[in-house]
Amino acid sequence: MGATGSRKRGRPPVHQRSDLLDAAARTVVQRGYAGLRYQDVSRASGVAVASLRHYFPTLDLLRREALEHAVRVELAQMRAGLAEIEDPWEQLRWHVVATIDLDMDSRREGWLLWLEYWRAAAHEPALATDTEEVQQAWVDLVQESIDAGVAAGRFHLDQTAPEAAREFCALMDGFGMWLVVEHPEQRARDAIASVERAALRMLGLGGR
Repeated sequence: MGATGSRKRGRPPVHQRSDLLDAAARTVVQRGYAGLRYQDVSRASGVAVASLRHYFPTLDLLRREALEHAVRVELAQMRAGLAEIEDPWEQLRWHVVATIDLDMDSRREGWLLWLEYWRAAAHEPALATDTEEVQQAWVDLVQESIDAGVAAGRFHLDQTAPEAAREFCALMDGFGMWLVVEHPEQRARDAIASVERAALRMLGLGGR
């Protein structure tokens, strides 16, 4: 073949690593952490298996990085959303609604991803270490709102701010486990209402 018809050999095509991890994370939700295969991510991303192997030499690396990436994307989105709200209580209310999620499809996909993350971390030391970092980042995010409310004289705690933030996060995570399986839409609204009631008591705002 002539020069115009021949394929040039050399470096593989350049792909955005974050795009590949987004596709892998979606595939984890569909197939489960242990069921993730290069072929599935290839179909989801449109990137050849050979290229995927170039970026992620082992499936274990691809699986782990996909989950680590996905939970941090969600954390960044939450932080950006909270930055748009000034009132500490409204920040926490928005945090509850955004975390539990009122959209059925994205809610189940989001909580399934977290379920796979926690389940994998129970067996993999590297992910177990990562969960400590990620969970603390979520607690810190909540604590920023609580600290602001306390400083403004709005919140009145019967525990420390870090303890209240951990309790707040644990409440949402607990309800999240109920939202992984198929459920009526009202269950999510009830979960949001329950967390809000508990948060009001926790913050000394029971009279609102």
